[in-house]
Amino acid sequence: MQMKKALLFVCILLLLAVSGWTQREITGQVFDNDAKTPISGVSVTAKNTTTGTTTDGNGNFRLIVPSNITALIFSYTGYTDNEVSIVEGKSSYAINLSKNVRSLDEVVVVAYGQQQKRKVTGAVGRVTSEELENVPMVSVDQMLQGKVAGLQSVAISGQPGSVQQIRIRGIGSISASSAPLYVVDGTPINSGDASNLTNSSNLLASLNPNDIESISVLKDASAASIYGSRAANGVIVITTKKGRPGKTVIKADAEIGSNDIAYFPDAGKPLNRDQVNELFREGLANLGLPNSFIDQYMDQNFYYNTNNNYDWLDLVTRNGKQRQVNLSASGGDPRTQFFISGGFFQQQSPVIGSDLKRYSATLNLKHQISQRFTAGVNLNLSSFHQRGETESSGFRNPILAALALLPTQPAYNEDGTVNYDPADFSPIYNPLAIHQYDKQENQTSKLLGNANLEYKLLNNLRLSTRFGIDYNNIEEYLFWNPLFGDAVSTQGYTANSYQRLYNWVWTNLADYNFRAFDNKMDGNVTVGYEAQESKSYNQFADATTLPKNGGIVYPVPAVPTTATITASDYSFTSLLSKAQVNYLGKYSLSASLREDGSSRFGSNNRYGTFWSVGAAWNIDGEDFMEGIDFLSALKLRASYGVNGNAGIGNYDWRSNFLYSTTYNGAPGSFQNGIGNSNLTWEQNKPFDIGLEVGLLKNRVYVETDYYVRKTDNLLLAEPLSGTSGFTSFSNNVGAMENKGFELTIDATPIKSKDFTWTVSLNSAWNKNKVTKLRDGVDEIVGDPTSLKVGEDVQSYYLRLWAGADPNNGDPLWYKDESKRETTNDFSQATRVYKNSASPKGFGGFSSSLTWRFLTLDAQLNYQYGNYLFNQWDFIFLGDGAFFGLNHDRKQLERWQKPGDVTDVPKFIAGNASSSNQTSTRYLYKGDFIRLRNVTLGFDLPSQWAKKAQLTTARLYFRGTNLWTKTFDDNLTMDPEQPISGISDLQFFIPKSYTVGLSIQL
Repeated sequence: MQMKKALLFVCILLLLAVSGWTQREITGQVFDNDAKTPISGVSVTAKNTTTGTTTDGNGNFRLIVPSNITALIFSYTGYTDNEVSIVEGKSSYAINLSKNVRSLDEVVVVAYGQQQKRKVTGAVGRVTSEELENVPMVSVDQMLQGKVAGLQSVAISGQPGSVQQIRIRGIGSISASSAPLYVVDGTPINSGDASNLTNSSNLLASLNPNDIESISVLKDASAASIYGSRAANGVIVITTKKGRPGKTVIKADAEIGSNDIAYFPDAGKPLNRDQVNELFREGLANLGLPNSFIDQYMDQNFYYNTNNNYDWLDLVTRNGKQRQVNLSASGGDPRTQFFISGGFFQQQSPVIGSDLKRYSATLNLKHQISQRFTAGVNLNLSSFHQRGETESSGFRNPILAALALLPTQPAYNEDGTVNYDPADFSPIYNPLAIHQYDKQENQTSKLLGNANLEYKLLNNLRLSTRFGIDYNNIEEYLFWNPLFGDAVSTQGYTANSYQRLYNWVWTNLADYNFRAFDNKMDGNVTVGYEAQESKSYNQFADATTLPKNGGIVYPVPAVPTTATITASDYSFTSLLSKAQVNYLGKYSLSASLREDGSSRFGSNNRYGTFWSVGAAWNIDGEDFMEGIDFLSALKLRASYGVNGNAGIGNYDWRSNFLYSTTYNGAPGSFQNGIGNSNLTWEQNKPFDIGLEVGLLKNRVYVETDYYVRKTDNLLLAEPLSGTSGFTSFSNNVGAMENKGFELTIDATPIKSKDFTWTVSLNSAWNKNKVTKLRDGVDEIVGDPTSLKVGEDVQSYYLRLWAGADPNNGDPLWYKDESKRETTNDFSQATRVYKNSASPKGFGGFSSSLTWRFLTLDAQLNYQYGNYLFNQWDFIFLGDGAFFGLNHDRKQLERWQKPGDVTDVPKFIAGNASSSNQTSTRYLYKGDFIRLRNVTLGFDLPSQWAKKAQLTTARLYFRGTNLWTKTFDDNLTMDPEQPISGISDLQFFIPKSYTVGLSIQL
């Protein structure tokens, strides 16, 4: 009897198993809902399983699923997921996917993977490939300006290939780096300025933006803390384009145009011949000199006995060339996919002496070796040649020369050749001669890539390994002629620098997906080990006494002066893990934990633990939300965690010795730093709470975030007793706080058959405050900014300018911040904290209008609440203190007679009134609105393109930085200045006009 029951039980089990494993075949085709064209590479997955496939080149798919499967999920990047129910007796389906404006169903790139936005618990900004392609800018960091709420991107120079400064949610450090970590296809890379001899060379300029698929900006703990000790300032994850199964797609783009100066206010422009004559004569007359003497002095010293009348600003500027060409091919089959591209980019600065040419190539390859093994290679090769020129106070700076040289100084000799006679040009050199005779060049070659292998141990367990490299080879050459200029005293000067940066990263991960409670819960757990080592090697040699033959490109010097070799390195070793659990598609919990060890930190604090927790509630999925039709998405999320900042020198913790001297004829060394074996990471503790709201089927999508970043263990210089031989050492003693609010709105106000209008707005407001300095110290005085507990980290500490005395034209300052009393004695005015270089708010607004085959796109960027300091106005707006040099037009507003009310004092030759000393006189409002981009495009109708055997064709006209609105009439510079707010005679930011053609086969 027992045996019969057992057999019956086994039969029932077998029957259930057979019924559960009965399979059926589902086929179909996937289309773009708007264009009605097939989509290749769409992911097709049986709901609540890992069974799936992808569509082929014609959008077709075939999938065998168990008979108990009730629905299929169709997903594709840039489109809203579509869940389709399987109808009994129906085996073929036509599926439409709609492009998402913004929705919780889109897939975004996050740290170490991808995730459906509905499940994301962190703050992640996203920029798509369409926003990056064919933009007339050298590097991708320039293109991020105004794209992501909370991300501040400013140029430190208008020279092509110069570094762009990025700050995410404020300034996170005083002494260490505040720049984010960049990760390209899973490989953390070296970024920033790598130049030794040229003015600025951006390592990111090697990467062709046309090869980028998407950029994710990880802003809070939940999104970024998995990167541990390098996540404090945010993480920018760059994913390059990959191939998809289906027809091979060939795309070609070409663009050509020109560059001009984006913005230079009239107040800061130099004076012309007549204006200089008027001002200088008045300055001499104010010394009590007679007209007869003044006439003779002007003729003998300032060339007013000639007809010379040069516009030096016009002489050093030009219409720079702007060109780029890109060609790519992508495609593959279900087992092998590829993307290959080549690109050329050229940009000339609107100022002479600065340009860049870049050649790039990319190969991304993925191959499924078997059902279990998949291998891939991502490879980017590039090389750029950069010519640059000195900025700041260098007498060879063409911007300095354009502002300082007089219109009467002879730019050319009588025979038409460039004049470099020191009798005519000292100490400011003729920039035309510098451009003709001298060279400062940079040749950077880059190899960036990785090889990866994935093994599917189980359907829900994947093991992967990835080895990535970031190799930069930087060769720089400098030549200063022996005839005139900076090197005339040494009969010329030449220098060569060779720098090699090699960075490798090995990442090993195990990724496990699971479902539980009748598929009501799903989750993911990732654990891994990562190691990184970065090495730099530098050779430098220079020499003097060169042959006076400018035609020799690499002259053999008579007197070599220096030959050095330096090297440095750092390494990281890390254990990492992250987990995510989602219940009922409504509730998500996430956590991450990372243990980092770094050679950059002291032996007593070499390892650190970094973590995060996050939660998200998709309120729109609750039963009580049924019937609220206008609300299509509602999500609340929050996160908290700890991450670190490792952006310090490689050997700051060590007691260093230099072997660069001799002692008694023998090699000698001396201690160069005292070190600190307790040195450790600056620690960032970010809290974030966010709300996402979708209205009218996501026609309007709003995302808001409130955050607080508390940072401690800030590195500061601690004083030491002079008996130690050193004045200070680095120690973790400071603290600061950033807190703010971010808002992003994406909307489609109009969408009809022939016309669509989409708009996007992002804004951010941040407030910074120093909360702690060294023990017993609440202020560290600097100039023009100082540090003080309770104040912004970039607060100006200056005397308050009160303008000119209406009675006699003397300079006036307020004695104190009450502004009740003024003085004409600079020493009696006290310094006060007044304004900051940090903006109160910034962001961007974009609009896209599409009517049939025409598209008009525009982007406006804005910033307000910050102040700028022009540290060179003491010369050009110095009231005659630097008599003999040209002045700004603002100087024409000077006091001239009793009763004049102005903020510009009396102009006196050789002014010694201290009116040009550092004060709020040279502080300006940094508020601006800039028309960053305007594009008018014409898309060839599909029927016409088909006749030409093309898939798509697009002709467009684009303008960049076309218009700038400022809010300070006294401003003497472009309002887009470095993060510090201090102007340093940088090259002008370019304004570009381009026309381009893009076709796809």
